Amino acid sequence: MICSSWLLIVVTAVSSAAAPKVTLDKTKQLFLDDELIAEQSNVTRRIHPARKHPANPLIAPEHDWEGTLALTYGSVIRDGDKFRMWYLSNPGVSYAESDDGIHWVKPKLDFFEIDGQKTNIIIRGDTKKGQPNHMPNCYEMVGVLKDPRDPDPARRYKMGFVSIERNYTGPRPDVFHSKERRGLGVAASPDGFHWKLIDNWTTEAVCDGPNHWMFDPARQRWVLYGRTKFKPADIMADCLLDPWCKRYWWGRSVTRIESDDFLNWDITDPAAGPVVLTPDIRDPLGTEFYSMHVFPYESVYIGLIQVYHIQQGNNTLDVQLAVSRDGIKFTRVGDRSPFIPLGDVGSWDRFNQSLANNDPIAVGDELRFYYGGRTYRHGGYVGPDKGVSGGRIGCATITRDRFVSVGASFEGGEILTRPMNLVGNTLHLNAKCDYGEIIIEVLDKTDAVIAKSKPAQADALDIPIEWEQGGLSEVDGPIKLRITLKNALLFAIWAS
Repeated sequence: MICSSWLLIVVTAVSSAAAPKVTLDKTKQLFLDDELIAEQSNVTRRIHPARKHPANPLIAPEHDWEGTLALTYGSVIRDGDKFRMWYLSNPGVSYAESDDGIHWVKPKLDFFEIDGQKTNIIIRGDTKKGQPNHMPNCYEMVGVLKDPRDPDPARRYKMGFVSIERNYTGPRPDVFHSKERRGLGVAASPDGFHWKLIDNWTTEAVCDGPNHWMFDPARQRWVLYGRTKFKPADIMADCLLDPWCKRYWWGRSVTRIESDDFLNWDITDPAAGPVVLTPDIRDPLGTEFYSMHVFPYESVYIGLIQVYHIQQGNNTLDVQLAVSRDGIKFTRVGDRSPFIPLGDVGSWDRFNQSLANNDPIAVGDELRFYYGGRTYRHGGYVGPDKGVSGGRIGCATITRDRFVSVGASFEGGEILTRPMNLVGNTLHLNAKCDYGEIIIEVLDKTDAVIAKSKPAQADALDIPIEWEQGGLSEVDGPIKLRITLKNALLFAIWAS
């Protein structure tokens, strides 16, 4: 249905000597940051938390030999007609698969038997040379990816893991961990089951896990976002006066490195990776970034930050949003409220969320985010509410594009965009304005109205704007949008 003048968008033709930074075309422009916004009044940016699936947890330990742990220190990928999951378990790395991504089975494999039973374990941390999938120095698996670009079919699947050599006395010690060598190890497999070590030390720029990676189509390179550390004194000198801070706050932050093949990285020396994101003075004292997974999405790179709240009486981890236009410079989103919040009292994900090392999986109009939850706080907590050892895996979803909205209630609000180039004759919105309204007017460089839309009213992922008079085909040159919102939420805008 089409709506009236409550939500008003004015499209203004402008002239500018400088070329606009943004082009409004079929790539959706989301409102996670202020890149599009020149001015705003009485408008609120709202984070829409992912909805936790009612079937959660989807994976849990079932047998005595599994122990108490199942976590997404691993990956979930859609591989042909199956969903496949590699996850961290008490014995090491375990495997599960599913037809729908919700109902999972743990196949009985031939690698390891326990008490005479076949198991779904594919890697054990205590194996000896000559045993299946032996991975020396493998401390913790952090993910599996399928790499169709590698010409060698034996390397079709790649596994990344944290390598640690204890009591190390060689020339490349880890800067942050005394007498240890730490780095990213890589193993390869033709099928995701049979693994062969390639290199324990592809890079030592990352000091711990979890690390997260993506393939960046804009650069045609692999990009890894791993852990480094900063000195608390770099941003908060008062921390040096606090004995608790000196003891517990380690300054975990995010570093970024690149590779053409996932094996040869541009930065390899210990602790040499640049800090690309770290807590700031808006965060409570003791906040650290445990990890960040980044994925390209439409016009932006979205970062899912595993935020460690280490201030006294907490020791919990939730997931917050960051955004970037180039994959290098990131900003935090909105009021920094959790995107995947901690579970409530009595829940399986009460204290500690961890992210799967894969991009969200699109299923219909939903995006699925697989994550691990725990019923115990991170180490270092000394209060009575520690919880008990245990980890499970679940998923949370959002409707396509609906990470964040800009909106206003009945009193109305306004956004004026920066100049944008226009490619297309039809304007589209992802919006919820079924009880509010959107109207679009097109103004020329003299501010005369040359087109006006029919008022539209809908809650839809794609609302094509219809014109009452004129249209976008008459626009010549860059445009601005002035968006006046009333009882409406706007998630994305694009043109076709």
